[in-house]
Amino acid sequence: MSFKKILVPLDGSQLGEAALPCVEELAVATGAEVVLLQVVTLHYDIALAESYSSHIEQLSEEYEKGALASARDYLDRVGKGLEEKGIVVHRVAEIGFPAEKVIAYAKENDIDLVAMSTHGRSGITRWILGSVADKVVHAADRPVLVVRASEKVDSES
Repeated sequence: MSFKKILVPLDGSQLGEAALPCVEELAVATGAEVVLLQVVTLHYDIALAESYSSHIEQLSEEYEKGALASARDYLDRVGKGLEEKGIVVHRVAEIGFPAEKVIAYAKENDIDLVAMSTHGRSGITRWILGSVADKVVHAADRPVLVVRASEKVDSES
């Protein structure tokens, strides 16, 4: 199988970047382009929304712009490291639910491989928070490479 486009969902954490060394190797070997995707999930404070109900639309727009700007800055930093290796990198920041956005983006943009890390949560933490990687693996209609982030990366943060 030949890879032309590899999608790498990132969450802004070092653990989330665990798949990058594998992606770098694959992209250099195959000449694939890499798409870095960060999906921002917005959490609005209901008390704040009630207090400022007349201004909530303006506040939410400003909040979204700030969140997307931060995501783009992060993707630029990560992308530069890959570009230095001669890899063509695209950056995409979106708002929504991560697993659903990853699956939709892969399908709509002819992605050949989704490469992502898993934080390795188990037990109640996984039950409460869910696993984006697990949802993508089970719902994607294309290959998914999952790299388990090591505990060592977490302790270095």
